[in-house]
Amino acid sequence: MWKVKYKHNRADGGIAAVELESEDGRMDVNARWDGCMEIHLYTVTEENRELKDTIHTCDLRGLIESLGSLDSVIRDYFEENNSSL
Repeated sequence: MWKVKYKHNRADGGIAAVELESEDGRMDVNARWDGCMEIHLYTVTEENRELKDTIHTCDLRGLIESLGSLDSVIRDYFEENNSSL
């Protein structure tokens, strides 16, 4: 799902950062060795690729857990409130 666009090397030969892009072009990520990263979200049309949002995190797993929890609450809320329609 991800392709490596560029690797940033340290003087000692280790990797300092990596730039990744999703296959569909809707996301790219600049991830650093310390776990911090910027995630760029795009809209992609036939005409262009436009940046829509940027997320900065140093806790990707925590962000994923929070988003999963948010998804669950939103689904429960709308399923409960739409059942009376």
